[in-house]
Amino acid sequence: MTKQQSLLDHADSDRVIDVDIAERMEQSFLDYSMSVIVGRALPDVRDGLKPVQRRILFAMWEAGLRPDRPYRKCASAVGDVMKKYHPHGDSSIYDALVRMAQEFSTREPLVDGHGNFGSVDGDSPAAMRYTEARLSAIAMELLAGIDEDTVGFVPNYDGYEKEPVVLPARFPNLLVNGSSGIAVGMATNIPPHNLGEVIDACLHLIRKPAATVDDLMKFVPAPDFPTGGRIVESDGIRDAYLTGRGAVTMEAIAATETRSGGLPRIVVTEIPYQVNKAALLERIAELVKERKLEEIRDLRDESSREGMRVVIELKRGEDPARVLRKLYKHTDLRTNFNVNLVALVEGQPRTIGLRDALVEYVGHQRVVLTRRTTYRKERAEARAHVLEGLLIALDNIDAVIKLIRAADSPDKAREQLMKRFGLTEIQATAILDMQLRRLAKLERDKLKAEHTELRKLIKELKAILADQVKLDALLADELKALKAKHANPRRSRIAAAATAAAEDDETPRVTRQAAGAELLPGDDLPQLEAQPVTVYVTRGGYLKSVARRKTSKPHTHPNDPLVAVVRATTEDTLLLIDADGGGYRIGVGDIPVTTMRQRGTSVAQLLGDGPDAALAGAALLDGTVETVLTVSARGLVKRTERSEYEGRMRTMIAAGVRDDDEIVAMAACNDGDEVLLAQSAGSVVRFAADEVRPMGRAAAGVAGMSVPAGERIVAATVVPGGSEDVLVLTVDADGGAKRTPLGEYPLKGRGGKGVQTGAAPLAFCGVGGDLHVPAAGEPAVVEAGAPREARRPGKPAPLTPPVVGRVVAETGRTG
Repeated sequence: MTKQQSLLDHADSDRVIDVDIAERMEQSFLDYSMSVIVGRALPDVRDGLKPVQRRILFAMWEAGLRPDRPYRKCASAVGDVMKKYHPHGDSSIYDALVRMAQEFSTREPLVDGHGNFGSVDGDSPAAMRYTEARLSAIAMELLAGIDEDTVGFVPNYDGYEKEPVVLPARFPNLLVNGSSGIAVGMATNIPPHNLGEVIDACLHLIRKPAATVDDLMKFVPAPDFPTGGRIVESDGIRDAYLTGRGAVTMEAIAATETRSGGLPRIVVTEIPYQVNKAALLERIAELVKERKLEEIRDLRDESSREGMRVVIELKRGEDPARVLRKLYKHTDLRTNFNVNLVALVEGQPRTIGLRDALVEYVGHQRVVLTRRTTYRKERAEARAHVLEGLLIALDNIDAVIKLIRAADSPDKAREQLMKRFGLTEIQATAILDMQLRRLAKLERDKLKAEHTELRKLIKELKAILADQVKLDALLADELKALKAKHANPRRSRIAAAATAAAEDDETPRVTRQAAGAELLPGDDLPQLEAQPVTVYVTRGGYLKSVARRKTSKPHTHPNDPLVAVVRATTEDTLLLIDADGGGYRIGVGDIPVTTMRQRGTSVAQLLGDGPDAALAGAALLDGTVETVLTVSARGLVKRTERSEYEGRMRTMIAAGVRDDDEIVAMAACNDGDEVLLAQSAGSVVRFAADEVRPMGRAAAGVAGMSVPAGERIVAATVVPGGSEDVLVLTVDADGGAKRTPLGEYPLKGRGGKGVQTGAAPLAFCGVGGDLHVPAAGEPAVVEAGAPREARRPGKPAPLTPPVVGRVVAETGRTG
């Protein structure tokens, strides 16, 4: 062995360290686990964000992708995040960005997306080169004050940039948007909540730091999922809030409808959170194919941009409640959200409850406000310090100018200013940089006013820093302002659990709930909600029930105009009155739900016997209606108590009509309302509805307006009493229109000739312009229907002009 080889072997033996392989593997695995837990999978309790989400929001904020600026390609944002802060693949970054933009995944979306960002059916988003995004308005609240030293910054992965350790998070994002993630050896699954409810809980905790979980649950009773649905009350919710682990039972929202021929259907409008709608439909289809749901005859998805609508057609005679109970049992129409409230607290994973999450958030906000107040105080003191120097210079302006002119250089001038006037270097530099316009008297006054305001501000900021009570008051005020700006109503309904669970799906049960009777133990019937619909009533006697939409297509039938448009639910009852005074009471749930393209269903098909005359109007018979008003072409008016039209009769005499007359309008009318009647010669009369006493159904009524021979009533409008701020729209037969304040039509007694509108022959008169929208229980604004075309033999031909007004106001009470 050579000397060189001996030295080499000696050096190698010095570098070799004997270790236990088991210990080394254990330590390496723990290091890897903590890296995944802290750096990728779990949210921080303070801002509720994972590192990739925080980096996306911060990078978009830096790039100026704010709500008031144009959208930019998502590829740009993903590239910035990957380049500066997140050393991982672009797909993971884009997936996180997409989820923050999905309204069905995030309760309060933090990214405002433009393009295809996926769907509740499980469709994938478009590639990031096609989609665009910017920060949402509420995301700016997470970043508010980040440039005021409210949070700490650390170097990024390569040391070239700095990124925030946590965001200021001016709202409790952890609970509001929730989170889910799988780490190594642990996972988190936090449900979203309602912003307003969580802020109310924070305010209560600030007022009463010793508040218990039960106290806080008065403000946060349950999660609030972005897809709505129903949450069934159970002990699992309290367990989740108390211990951080529990189960929340979610159910779909379903309503029942009846098609023509008595065929029932179930309409699902909201599904549980994180349920794939396409997979749900496939599962139902499989159950039908396997003969486990033989009651179903058809299944289709009618969802659109206006909302979700899954229609389950049933066979004749099947009970929708019983079928829905089976669907709840065998499909994801009822499912559980397993809460596992794990988050990073001081950098360590912890399972926390509702109170712990709120305490940590409030503590974070106190730190943020303290740092922000300190930053603002220091900035204000620095500015006040400069202003003090400028004011000293202005008080000695002649000496300052002389000194500066005599100085050999700016540095010499700075030194002499500091020495002569006792200024600091900052003040002396500000004087040298001062513009000549500052010498004007107005500018001098501005400097003094600014200095005074700064001293006042500094005093206020110091008081906040010195008093915890004032700091908490400031925090409470800002939380209240944020709630007023961004809070919205709860989407997930909360329902009590069933009295008892029934396991035998094959045993028929009487649907007493639909009849209004109290559920008995063992019924366990699912909650079928009334479906909101819009009912269109035509002059020719056709009814069309259309699923409620934000906007609906207009009725365009050329020979059968509308006489009423009524917003209702499938549990309501509709009263129709024809021109001969016949009345027809129809359940809204019995009217088949169709599209606007279809004509609808005739009254005769629904009742077995239809009207012989054209329909004059329609109104709902609900608890807000006191009386029903009918108006004839000759000016007779009648009010009848609602109870007169209720009962078991489906057809009845609704109003007495003379041989030379016909009913042209009807509306719901309450005490205190006012009535406007307009006749074709162009005059309008206004009187209090109380002047028409309630009378029986068969009565013809009393004089409401004096109508000259050859003329007729063309419109009737019911308005709330004292609504002087509304406008009355009049339209003549040639199409000319004008709007006049209601006060221009004096309130007089019934039976008068009225005042002229200036439009003759008059075709329409009703409330228009800035309408007073009736709240629940208020009188509705309704206009008259069109005259009939078909008449009984022996009766005179229709009076002229043939055009009359139709319904223009939609309320939940009448058409």
